[in-house]
Amino acid sequence: MIKNITMAYGKKTVAFEIPTENLIAAILPEKVSPIKDFFSAVEKSIQNPEGSPPLRELIDPAKKIVFIVDDNTRPTPTKNIIHPILLYLQKYGVPRYNISIIFALGAHRKMTRNEMASLVGEETIDSYAVSNHEAYDAKALLYLGTTRFGTPLYVNKTVVDADLRILIGMIKPHNQAGYTGGGKSILPGVCGIDTIVTNHSFNSTGHPMSRLGITRGNPIRDDIEDALTKIGPSFIVNLVMDHLGNIGGIFSGDYIHAHKEGIKYLDGLVKKEINEQADICICGTPSPIDINFYQMLNSLSAPYRVRNPILKDNGIIIVAGRADEGISSGNFYQSVSESESLSSLWEKIKTTGTISIIDRAALHIFLEGASKYDIVIVSEEKNRPLIENMNMKFFNTIDDALSHSFEMKGTRARVAALPYAPYTICNYHK
Repeated sequence: MIKNITMAYGKKTVAFEIPTENLIAAILPEKVSPIKDFFSAVEKSIQNPEGSPPLRELIDPAKKIVFIVDDNTRPTPTKNIIHPILLYLQKYGVPRYNISIIFALGAHRKMTRNEMASLVGEETIDSYAVSNHEAYDAKALLYLGTTRFGTPLYVNKTVVDADLRILIGMIKPHNQAGYTGGGKSILPGVCGIDTIVTNHSFNSTGHPMSRLGITRGNPIRDDIEDALTKIGPSFIVNLVMDHLGNIGGIFSGDYIHAHKEGIKYLDGLVKKEINEQADICICGTPSPIDINFYQMLNSLSAPYRVRNPILKDNGIIIVAGRADEGISSGNFYQSVSESESLSSLWEKIKTTGTISIIDRAALHIFLEGASKYDIVIVSEEKNRPLIENMNMKFFNTIDDALSHSFEMKGTRARVAALPYAPYTICNYHK
């Protein structure tokens, strides 16, 4: 018998067929019951936060407030969250000139005005001070000492100077910090490049607890949460969405307590197990996470950056995504395509100065996969030369990629599918 599986591919889905005798499972996250009156739900959440006084008690017309919001590599519906909060601030007398909005780019590329407007709305762009964070501009940063883990803390001046920081984001699986959301809006979101690269160091990225779905003992998450103790009052408003973009929960308040409550809810949607390791794993990537190959590492790493990988050593990972912006905005492509070997590239990422610092952690995650598995990419034809120059197999369809994989692993090869890989934390249950 043949099983038909539908998988995320950018803003659309693609279907492929697989013999049922080869399929271990198609592992999908759970769906949520969408919040119906979102405006009221936001207001209720900020009035009844976790581990914090209500937002009303934290604001004052004379105090400066800065919103820190996600960039266009995240599907966060920022416009829908920020508008009710802006109206709430207006209701209690906070003037617009005391409110600013910063996009938490980390080391990502700057967004255009149109891109920013698409995320927060034209009226917001016209009415408030809205800007991109600039991680490389030393004049835009303030030094606040070091975290207890030794990370030098350089933070956006506007963020530091504010009396209150409102962090708007979403909670989803993250292959280094365990989950997005919480204090990640600050670090790496609005920190200097030296802070970001130290937080994402070789040792921290390679730590056994720096994995999907793990926060306890995770050095990257611990460093993030310590950094926020140096900055001043911060209030999060984090959403949990399902893989289809439906919002199921809003978690507001303290950046640790509210974040933990959001994680508990998310885990009920995304944490899965299988009782057999696969020879082949197929990973779908929805928009905007498939904006480029750099972000598609969220899919690529899903089978192996977990506590117990679901893929056998020497298995094959098939990753599907459009990658409309190619590989990345940094030197990731050059580093891989021009390297003599994977082992020589491993040595380079251990040494400061030999690899573009914004790419080192991403290369680490890529090399973890490429050194143990064969990687096959399904994408748009324009990406073929880029992918092949990075010594990966390229196909236009999942069916063709799967046929190739069966030729490599045999007709009895066992297959696991993660149709929405970035929204799935699946472990092998031994």
